[in-house]
Amino acid sequence: MTKTLRNRLRRFRKNEDGNSSIEFIFWFPFFLYVAYSGMDLGLQSFHHADLERSLDMTIREVRLNRLPEGEDEWDHALLKKMICDEALITNCSENLALEMKSIDPRVGNQLDPTPYCVDTPETIRKPDEVVFEQGTSNELMIIRACLEVSPVFGLSMLSGIAKQDNDGQWELQATTVFVHEPFGGSSADPDDSSDTTVDVADASN
Repeated sequence: MTKTLRNRLRRFRKNEDGNSSIEFIFWFPFFLYVAYSGMDLGLQSFHHADLERSLDMTIREVRLNRLPEGEDEWDHALLKKMICDEALITNCSENLALEMKSIDPRVGNQLDPTPYCVDTPETIRKPDEVVFEQGTSNELMIIRACLEVSPVFGLSMLSGIAKQDNDGQWELQATTVFVHEPFGGSSADPDDSSDTTVDVADASN
């Protein structure tokens, strides 16, 4: 009895008759998931590179104080418009938020560790806590852009690469540091040391 059962099991193990339907059912969803994740990864990588490029090109104009015609100061709305004009991102102006402040090179102070994005809950970052300082001549500045981009597919393996908000959008960030040229900066009096804080929630409208 035992020998007969062992022989049958051996024949079953060596039998190669049939088709690969079982293997296909097991592996196809996995390969599909990997393919969708690859598409999302490629799209988000493109958006992130595009955001960094647009931010760098805009900040170059700020650093050289080359204001667009008809503008008299660098503010949140103007910088966001210039970044979105350079970017190839759908609904950029509705999904982009900026933070900018001066840095003391001797202290090395930074922006808030928690980025402010378009739909950041007020329990995390209140709009009146978000600063946008225009800066003055020869001042060292840091600026951070947060862009929300919708994924192609709702499910992917990108959670360890980019942060996803409650609406399912990916939050992409780009940060750069620059110094106003001696003739650059804002239209404010350079001797005025008071901080200029802009309510980002209102400025983004």
